[in-house]
Amino acid sequence: MPSGNIASASELLQRYAAGEREFEEVRLSSANLQGAILHGIDLSEAMLGNADLSRADLRGADLSWADLSGANLQGADLRGAILTRADLSRANLTRANLRKADLSLANLTGSQLSEAIMPDGQLHDATEVEEHPPDEPAPELPKLKLYHQPLSVNSRRVWIALLEKQIPFELVALNLDGDQFAEDFLAVSPFHHIPALVDDGFSVIESLAILDYLEAKYPMPSLLPKDAKALATMRMVELVTANELLPAMTPLIRQMMGFIELEAQTRDRSVGQIGKILSFLEEKLGKSPYFGGERLTLADIVAGTAVIWLPGLGVSLDEYPALKHWSEALMQRQSWQQTQPTPEQIEGFKTQMRDLMAKADHS
Repeated sequence: MPSGNIASASELLQRYAAGEREFEEVRLSSANLQGAILHGIDLSEAMLGNADLSRADLRGADLSWADLSGANLQGADLRGAILTRADLSRANLTRANLRKADLSLANLTGSQLSEAIMPDGQLHDATEVEEHPPDEPAPELPKLKLYHQPLSVNSRRVWIALLEKQIPFELVALNLDGDQFAEDFLAVSPFHHIPALVDDGFSVIESLAILDYLEAKYPMPSLLPKDAKALATMRMVELVTANELLPAMTPLIRQMMGFIELEAQTRDRSVGQIGKILSFLEEKLGKSPYFGGERLTLADIVAGTAVIWLPGLGVSLDEYPALKHWSEALMQRQSWQQTQPTPEQIEGFKTQMRDLMAKADHS
C-alpha cells in the first residue's frame, strides 16, 4: 500500500512497528500521535496540520517540506530532525528539543518556541516568532482566481490540481455564450480561452503552463515525481494526452453532445487511434498505482480528466485492466468527485450549444 494512502495514525504506528520507515506524503491532518516513538521516520511532504505530536520521539526524522501548521509539538524530541522548508506556522514548539535540527527555510510564523532548545543548543526565551509588526494583523494571502467551464477537460485538470494541493482559490464559471469575449476576461485571456488563472494580478493561460506555475509557486504538496524516469514519464503522459488523446476524442465528444453525426469510417478511425494511445498509457502505467509511481502526479490529473470520459463515448477500458483500475481509483478521490459535471450541467451545455449553432446558421 502506498504510504500516502494510510488511513489513520494507528495504521502508521503499526507499520512503523513492523519496520517500515518511509511514509512520504502521508495525509494525517489532526491525527493523534501524542508520545509516539517515530525516530528516523521519513515524513517528508507529509500533511500533518493540527496533528498532536506532543512528546513524540522524532529524533532524526525527515520532515522536510512537511505541513505541520498548527501542530502540537510541545515537548517533542526533534534532535537532528530535518525540517527544511517545513511549514511550522502556528505550531506549538514549547519545550521542544530542536538541538542540531535543520530548520533552514522553515516557516515559523506565529509558532510558539517558549523554552524550546534551538538547533545551536541555546534555550529560546521568546514566546512567538513574528514576521510582521505585532500591532498589525498578518497580511492575508492573495486568493487565486480560476476562470473555467465545468465541462472543460482542460479547466478540470487545473481545478483538481488546486484541490489536491489545498490552495485557496475562487472559481469563476464562464458560460461560453459570448462572455468569453468580454473585455475584462480578454484582459486575462487575450485568446478568449479557458482555463485562465489570476494570482495576485499575474495572469496565466494554457492549462499545462498553469499546472507548472502552481508547482513552482506552491510546491507543497508536490505533484511532481523526484525520479528522472518518472518525471519523463509524467511529461510524456501529459503531452500524449494533450496532443494525441484529446484530438482523437474530439469527434466522439461532438457526436455525444449532439453537434454532429459521425460516419462509421470516421468513428472507426478515432476509436482505432484512441486504442493505440491507451496501449501506450497502459504500458507506461504498468503495475504502479499512478504514472509517477506510488503517488499522484500531474500525469494522473491530466490523463485522468480525459480517460474517464471514454466509456461514455463508447470506448471500453476492459482491454486495459491497469488503466481501468487506475481510472476507477481516481474517481473515488474527493477532488474528482467534487469536479464531476452533473447530468444537468451536461444537458444544459448541449442545449446552449445547439441554440448558439442554430443562431449562427440563421445569421
